[in-house]
Amino acid sequence: MKRNWLLYLVIFSLALNFGTIGAFAYWRYQDRQAAGGKVAAGPMGLRDLWRALKLDQEQRQTLRRLAPEHRHRVDRLRQEMMGQRQELFDLLKGEKPDWSAIQAKIREISAQQGRLEEEVVQFLLECKKHLKPEQQAAFISLVERRLCNPRGGDCGPVMGPRGPHGGGGPGMGLGPGPRGGPPPPPFPPPPDGR
Repeated sequence: MKRNWLLYLVIFSLALNFGTIGAFAYWRYQDRQAAGGKVAAGPMGLRDLWRALKLDQEQRQTLRRLAPEHRHRVDRLRQEMMGQRQELFDLLKGEKPDWSAIQAKIREISAQQGRLEEEVVQFLLECKKHLKPEQQAAFISLVERRLCNPRGGDCGPVMGPRGPHGGGGPGMGLGPGPRGGPPPPPFPPPPDGR
């Protein structure tokens, strides 16, 4: 009798383990299907940017000088924001979190995120100043492709298989990449053609 009970327990345990492994494998498969089997592109390096924009030697030297300063400022802003987020988490861990303190911390983090966005845009504008007009158009196009939804939608969060995600490039839960032709209009035109 005791042996039968032990056998059933082992069979149940094996079935539970196989079920868990199967569910995990299914979720991974779904993520890859939604991503179109592609991995998200990393940030474009300076050499890739130089090749894409066909920069001359003077432009390369200027961008090489600007990049480390920008990277240092971005790293500092991100470190500060990480500290603020830890402070927010510490507030949340308290037994009776003070809602006004939480709101104040959220405002701090939002302001820091704004400073980070401003730094990135200032860097992009500074880079753009040193480019020829045809290079500027290509540069803006590269930045837009990197930051915005490739289907022609708005820049910002998009819905993936597991909820909203920032970014919006291939491999970011958007399914297949861009289709040919212009993006669809945001809403249909009025019936009378106006």
